[in-house]
Amino acid sequence: MRRLYLNITVFLLFILFLFCALAMAFVNTARAEPYLICDPQLNVSFYVVTIDGNTNTVPAFDLGDGTVRLNYDLAGITEGEHVCSIKAGNVWGESVSVPFVFTRAGPGVPGNVRIQ
Repeated sequence: MRRLYLNITVFLLFILFLFCALAMAFVNTARAEPYLICDPQLNVSFYVVTIDGNTNTVPAFDLGDGTVRLNYDLAGITEGEHVCSIKAGNVWGESVSVPFVFTRAGPGVPGNVRIQ
């Protein structure tokens, strides 16, 4: 009977390990680059990000040292120039808006392709 409990325990630990490994793999692949970020801040619980007129409220990313920052994933953004404004916020209100402009440029076309 004791051996049965040992086998069940080992099996459950293996399943737990497998679940954790798959969860970590998913978390690592679910993130993309680049991110729109800011310097670490105190007393912020969310950010209001407006890109090309589309506004999203995103939770502040906890850095684990008592500070937070903006960590907005730009995956899927189209090529070209984008006009942004970012505000920090908490239960007391929102900061003034900070403007930001960036351009997503694709790679250039290879030139003078040949066999050498």
